[in-house]
Amino acid sequence: MPDQAFDADAVLKLLKKAKASGKALPFAFGLAGKPEDCGLMIDLRKPGKVLRGDMKKAPGIKKSCFGTLRVEENEVLLQPEKPLKGIVKQLKKKFMKEGMVKFKPVLIGPDGSIIDEDSLPDDDAGTPEAGAPAPAEDGAAAALKQRIAAAVEAVKALGNPELAGKLAPEIKAGVKLLGQGDHDGCAARLDRLEAALAKLQSQPKSAPADPEQAAKLSKLLAAQAARIKALPPEQAAPLAAQARAIAASLKSGALPQAADGLKALIGALDAPAAEAPPQADPMEIWQAAKEDVDRGVSSLQDALKSHNHPVLAQIADAGLAGVTDGNQTALMKALFEMKSATGAARQKAAQALLAQIAAYLKFLKDDPVIAMVEDNPFGVKAPVKTPLANALRQMAEIAKAA
Repeated sequence: MPDQAFDADAVLKLLKKAKASGKALPFAFGLAGKPEDCGLMIDLRKPGKVLRGDMKKAPGIKKSCFGTLRVEENEVLLQPEKPLKGIVKQLKKKFMKEGMVKFKPVLIGPDGSIIDEDSLPDDDAGTPEAGAPAPAEDGAAAALKQRIAAAVEAVKALGNPELAGKLAPEIKAGVKLLGQGDHDGCAARLDRLEAALAKLQSQPKSAPADPEQAAKLSKLLAAQAARIKALPPEQAAPLAAQARAIAASLKSGALPQAADGLKALIGALDAPAAEAPPQADPMEIWQAAKEDVDRGVSSLQDALKSHNHPVLAQIADAGLAGVTDGNQTALMKALFEMKSATGAARQKAAQALLAQIAAYLKFLKDDPVIAMVEDNPFGVKAPVKTPLANALRQMAEIAKAA
């Protein structure tokens, strides 16, 4: 019976489908107490949010997230709406347990850059660990428990995630010491924490944020985020970092800083982009490679004309085109269509070109006539596979980026 949170057969099938199609698929991940019990749900149609609802119902799942994933080579690129610490470590062990060791989970951000999950904050920061030993309920322990609970609430009341992240280790250390029965050590930790909280609480508070202005700035930031997503990754990365800083200012109520940040971000987006070098033309790449190959084959043709061999005579009469006509015609048709297409049609033409490139690469690898041309009995150097394959791979990179 398949695991409710991780149906290995279904996951493997959909990872292979994602790899073959190159498309992003929705997923939900469930963090468990043990990595071997974690969950992964992927679907072709269900949104990630719906999958997360199903994941939450699975037994043993403590936390969950959702987003989209892509598979490139053997890397499973996970792009959750909100990164969950532990997703990569648990999936690595789960994949190993299920015999899916060739797949490597990788966590990426909105701009496509790789995220080190160890740099993510603990989601349970400031919350006593579920597995902490229960202290003896004497008067001292009860008083310390009350102080810990009050400290947790005081940290939350600060409304500052960065400060909460810095203070959380003190709370967790206090909980651990209390569970071990070290009341003096716990009290000393709490003394330091309470002194720090008192100092922070005594600082003058800024005027409450204007909800209307905050909503307006949030809407403006969302519009810029959409513009950033449409940019190439190398341009989007620094702008996405600016957007995250603005979002943090909005969350903390620092509206003037958020407004200044938005002004700078919009200016950067509106500034004319530096003129990019013209992208190489796949057709020119192919024609140049063909000319190099044809020069070698032309030398071979001269040596073939005095021999009565049917295949060699075909090469002697028509050159390499005589044995590659079908592949050559289909490839040139795809090249012409991509060259003239724009917008969505260009992306469709690029996919068609990629299919023809794959077919041509297979032909170069398997065709015995190509091998005969390169390993001819006349000692004439006529390289075919390497120059054409290199050109085809360059063309594939351009088509993928279209």
